[in-house]
Amino acid sequence: MNDWPVLDQGLRLEPVAATDFEAMVALRIRAMRPSLEALGRFDPDRARQRLAEGFVPALMRHIVQGRERIGFTTLKPADGGAALALDHLYIEPAHQGRGVGAWALDRACSLADLARLPLHVEALKGSDANRFYRRRGFVEVGQGEWDVLYRRAPQADPLAVVRALWDRFEARDWAAARALLRDDLVVRWWASGERIHGADCFIALQAEYPEGWSIHPMSFDTLDDGRVRAFVRVEHPPHGVFLVQQTVRVRDGLLAEGDELWATCEPPPAWRTPERFAGLERLA
Repeated sequence: MNDWPVLDQGLRLEPVAATDFEAMVALRIRAMRPSLEALGRFDPDRARQRLAEGFVPALMRHIVQGRERIGFTTLKPADGGAALALDHLYIEPAHQGRGVGAWALDRACSLADLARLPLHVEALKGSDANRFYRRRGFVEVGQGEWDVLYRRAPQADPLAVVRALWDRFEARDWAAARALLRDDLVVRWWASGERIHGADCFIALQAEYPEGWSIHPMSFDTLDDGRVRAFVRVEHPPHGVFLVQQTVRVRDGLLAEGDELWATCEPPPAWRTPERFAGLERLA
C-alpha cells in the first residue's frame, strides 16, 4: 500500500517571519503535548525555550493547506555542512495521521538527495515518530536522554533520475525506464483530465504512443519542496510539436508521483504582433 501523500492535497510551503514565533510555539505545544504528557515531561516553558534556541526563520517553512497554517518544519545544515538535519516537524493534532508529515518529510529527503547529503532527525523516545521515521528508511544511530537519533543515507540524485527517464523514453528502452519508477507511481495528465495509477500502466501508455516522435530536453531544475521540474520539447511530424512541463517527486531513487502539462506549439494569432504591442517579442 502507498502510505505516502499525493500532490493534490492542496499543501504548500510558505516563508516564516520573526513575528510568527508566538504562533509557532503554540502549535509546537499542541503537537507535542500528548507525547510529552505520556512521559511526564510536559513543560510549556521548556517547549518555548527549545524552539527559541533553534528559531531561524530563513531555514523554516510553514506548512499550509488552503489558507490555514497546519504545521511547520525546519531543515538546517548539520555536522559542519556534511549533513542536513530535520530539526522541527510539527503538525496540528487535527491534521495528524493524514499524510501531512509524510509530505513534509518527502521534501526534506528530496533536498538531502539533491545535495547528496545524509539526513538526520531526532524523535522523542516512546513517540509514534519513531515508527514514522523507521518506516521511511531512517536508521537508528544513537540515543540521548530523551531522544532517539536517526540517519538516512543519500539516495540517487533526483535530477539525474528524471534526465535518465527522458533519455530512456527517447531510446524506447521501456524496461530501463520502468526500472526508474515506483510500482505505485501516480501521474496526472491535466490537459486530458487523466490520472495514471501504477508504473506498468504508465510505461504501457508510453510504449503504445504512435511512432515518429523525438524528445528534445530543454531544462531541468528543482522547486523549493524538492520536486524536479522538466521542460521538454516533443516533435511528432506530421502531428505537430508539443511542449511538456513535468513536475515529479523522486523518492529513494525512483519516480513516485508527478504532474504533466502538455501544450501544442502553434503560431500566435494574426492580431498579436510585436509591431502592435510594445514589449512583445517572438521567441526563436
